[in-house]
Amino acid sequence: MLSPLQQAIDALKKNTRLLIVLPENLNGDALGCALALEEALQNSGKKIDIVCAGEIPEKLKFLPGQEKIKNKITAWQDFIISVNTATNKISRLRYENETGMLKIFLTTPGKVEEKDIRLEPGQFFYDLIITIDAPDLESLGQAFEENTELFFGKSILNIDHKASNEYFGEINFIQPTAAACVEIMVELIAGLGLVTNEKIATLLLAGLIIKTRSFQNNRTTPQSLSLASSLINQGAEQETIIQQLYKTKPLNKLQLWGRLLSRLDFDEQKKIAWILITPEDFTATNTSTKDVNFILEETLETFPQIGLIFVFWPETSGSFCVLAQAKQVETLQKINAELAGSLKNDRLLIRSSNTEPSELREKITALLNSNE
Repeated sequence: MLSPLQQAIDALKKNTRLLIVLPENLNGDALGCALALEEALQNSGKKIDIVCAGEIPEKLKFLPGQEKIKNKITAWQDFIISVNTATNKISRLRYENETGMLKIFLTTPGKVEEKDIRLEPGQFFYDLIITIDAPDLESLGQAFEENTELFFGKSILNIDHKASNEYFGEINFIQPTAAACVEIMVELIAGLGLVTNEKIATLLLAGLIIKTRSFQNNRTTPQSLSLASSLINQGAEQETIIQQLYKTKPLNKLQLWGRLLSRLDFDEQKKIAWILITPEDFTATNTSTKDVNFILEETLETFPQIGLIFVFWPETSGSFCVLAQAKQVETLQKINAELAGSLKNDRLLIRSSNTEPSELREKITALLNSNE
């Protein structure tokens, strides 16, 4: 039996129309891998589209090629009109494309009746779907929800490094020991015999730095450090990556984060951090609920000792939201099973319309204590 690597190589060589779909909650690892693969394959004669239903984070917009990302899948599909010619030979065919109406004219010595004509769906435009860093199809968001027939009708190459992956692809190239999908993509590009230029090396190094939080979290391995060194030797622009990721952060977001740090509640023994954002915090810093992800990421990057973090904030509708991330995704799965949130890409989002943050925190704490 072929290894997942060889299966992936064969699939990419055999198919020419590729659709790369990324998680709705996009991160630099997934984006860097997708753009690197597209760049590596661009001279191979293949048609490649990259789709992400979510917005590209501001800090990732420096990555070369990110403007190619589409927000929706254009699921082109053939529709076949079949005409029974057993008794009616078609001697000529022509069509007219008028406004809002396509007319097809068939010339025959006999008579074509409705029972002689059949309309049926044909193949979708894409030959192969590639997902990167998606633990399940639901994490792709609207890209999957609006195109389920396409996903269930085409082969999927599923690339991921998370042990929680549901192995939903026909080909599952999963390496739980890898620090990031970048490590898998490097292996795949090399296996295809493709050259890694400076642009590709930069995209891959950016993804690796982001996923390992600049080589400070527990995902970092000797292999990831060795790979980073290799990518730098291949021309990756390390200084540009660091400058864009860590030295050009918006002042108002940093002001919001500064306000919240003074109130951060950290349980040293259990390694749990709690952050509450108030409407006054958003108003005073000219920020919004869209900046919650920044707060979560900034806190985890700065304090790698945090094992579990909860960020609470109010919505204009009057309800409260909680965004959580954990080093052990199983913890979030247990909370989600009880509180019916939305778990995507190792992050749990819970909405509560009739519970105060303090009450919600008590519920979460009770769940965590019951699982000890």
